[in-house]
Amino acid sequence: MGKLNWTPWMGIEDIKVEMDQAVERARRAARAAGQGVGVEPGYLWSPAADVVETPEAFVITVEVPGIAREDVAVELRGRSLWIRGERRFVRESSGGLYQMLERSYGPFARRFALPQGISREGVAAVMAEGILEITVPKKRPELLKRRIPIS
Repeated sequence: MGKLNWTPWMGIEDIKVEMDQAVERARRAARAAGQGVGVEPGYLWSPAADVVETPEAFVITVEVPGIAREDVAVELRGRSLWIRGERRFVRESSGGLYQMLERSYGPFARRFALPQGISREGVAAVMAEGILEITVPKKRPELLKRRIPIS
């Protein structure tokens, strides 16, 4: 068994590997954004979301904890629903040194492709306790057959 002489420079290779992995994740996100999937270039992160289809509507639930209502925008663009915003980084006032920083900060965006047959006028959004819930109602099918009462 050989002797290992430790130096403070030994961790640099680990840092380089982590940086390479982060750059590769950013490249993949940029490629996905160019193909219309995931986040748009210039946005740093993408909040988690669920999409549920009911007989009456599509309900999109997005996690946005710690984000003020005025820092979030919901837009319909063509056949897409866009959610954009920003989680601002606020440095601790105590001046402490961060040992770990796992939450995502900065601008974010999510895009959801909408199917045909939705009612654009009825889209509604509600934000409470860090959850943004968007309801996209479906159009009611047009009745082709109707009985006319005779008076």
